[in-house]
Amino acid sequence: MWWDNLGWSGRGPIRSPAATQWYNRRLPPASSVRMSHRNIFILPTRYGFAFILVMVLILVAAINYQNALAHALAFLMLGLFLVAMLQTYRNLSGLVLKQIADAEGFAGNQVDVPLQISADHGREHDGICLFWPDQADRDVLPGFRDVTRVVRATVPRQRGWYRPERLRLETVYPLGLFRAWSWLDLNWRILSFPRPIMTPDSPQSVAHVTNELEPRGRGSEDFDQLRDFVFGDDQRRIHWRVSAKVNRLIVKEFTAGGASNEWLRLDDFSGDSIETALGKMAYWVQVYTREQRAFGLDLVQQRLEIDGGPEHERAALRALALYASDQG
Repeated sequence: MWWDNLGWSGRGPIRSPAATQWYNRRLPPASSVRMSHRNIFILPTRYGFAFILVMVLILVAAINYQNALAHALAFLMLGLFLVAMLQTYRNLSGLVLKQIADAEGFAGNQVDVPLQISADHGREHDGICLFWPDQADRDVLPGFRDVTRVVRATVPRQRGWYRPERLRLETVYPLGLFRAWSWLDLNWRILSFPRPIMTPDSPQSVAHVTNELEPRGRGSEDFDQLRDFVFGDDQRRIHWRVSAKVNRLIVKEFTAGGASNEWLRLDDFSGDSIETALGKMAYWVQVYTREQRAFGLDLVQQRLEIDGGPEHERAALRALALYASDQG
């Protein structure tokens, strides 16, 4: 439609600076948003304008030929048009939306953002579409009466706290004659980790706590245990007989003479840019965690002591994500 060029009601991202400023004043960011006449916009669709045109033509013909049935049809269409406008607005009115958990993921990859939608007084809502305009996922939500949870994926473009564009909420239910919509900013909490950069070589300087003469990497001398296959594991270590019995891939895990506790130091990547160094460190954090090797993280002004496990991995990735580019 003609107003799409103004960046006002189009389904694409808001590009106009004037429209962005207007939305920020009209719909300021909030952790929870309740839909009402203050933040719902509604206009006829293309079918709606075609409906108006047909209705006007019938009314003109009724007046011209003084036909009572044509008058009745025209006013019936007018009533249907007004009811469709009210019902389309009511399909969004009363909804309460909020982000129910912080989202985390790697820059450049899809991050799932969980959202909760609460209905008003148990009234059924149907035909609602919720999407980021720059994403392809635009499916229509199934009807619900009370509370429903949806997940919408976005792709962070850089590490750190990421703020996506406004979320588009819209509906054309029930007759498709009107489109009601809103642009939502729920004070997004999306933490983007550095994009892992695979490197063939280990960090240049590694502090071994137990034995500095011990070779790096997982040994292959003593059998330790069986575990589920993880992407990146050596396929030669798959235990095919056990895998066939349990119907999933199982790998054999080995240990060397002793454990090697290592340090990931930002200074070891001094020849790279900050973003490249953080990406390489994120890769090694994943490698060490997958191989169940304890490690410490040294970011000059921040230090994580040697530890292991998923929680330590998450703490290390968060530290890398929030590392300020002006440090060091």
